[in-house]
Amino acid sequence: MANQDRLFPIPVKRSRGRYRRGFDDTLRALRDLGRLEPVDAARVALARGLADELDAATADRDESRYTRGTLAARYDSVLSHLLTPGSVSDAGDLDALYAALDNTAD
Repeated sequence: MANQDRLFPIPVKRSRGRYRRGFDDTLRALRDLGRLEPVDAARVALARGLADELDAATADRDESRYTRGTLAARYDSVLSHLLTPGSVSDAGDLDALYAALDNTAD
C-alpha cells in the first residue's frame, strides 16, 4: 500500500527559487523608493507568478529550452513595465507631451 500511487498527489511545497527571490528583492526596493502604485497590483501578481513558473521550469530537467526561454521573455516584459518610471498615465499628461513635441518642431 505504501508504494501505491495516489489519485491526487500531495503537492510538494516549493521553496522560493532564484527568480522569485530576485523579484521579491526588486519589489521591496520599488516599494522603498515609492515607485509602486495600487494600479501596479495586477502586474506585480503576474510577475510573481511568472517568476514562480520560471523557477519551476528551470528546476525541471525535462522542460524544453523553448518553454524556459518563452517564460523568461514574458517575465522580462512584465518586469520592464514595473521598472519603467514615469509612464504617461492620463489625458493631461498626453496633452502636455503633444504640446512639448509641437514646440520642438519650431
